Amino acid sequence: MNYKISNKQVFEQAQVRSVSDVLFTEDELQNGMLLAIAKEDATLALYLIEVDGQKKFEVRWDDSHETFTGWYSAWENFTWCLNIAGN
Repeated sequence: MNYKISNKQVFEQAQVRSVSDVLFTEDELQNGMLLAIAKEDATLALYLIEVDGQKKFEVRWDDSHETFTGWYSAWENFTWCLNIAGN
């Protein structure tokens, strides 16, 4: 596994059901909730964020970020980036 899970409970919940009930701390509202981070490149990470009251996923890498509504699209993008970072 070339990534580390930071919040196992929410990470697993996102795979099977909605994350709309996940509560954020004040810091997580501002910066997002870290779900997973690449082992080889600490700038590559998957976050759960809140945008206009809706939970979304965000893949951050270096100075770029991409936001996704669904888990599968975000996970596909994160793993694609992992493969590139590992080369």
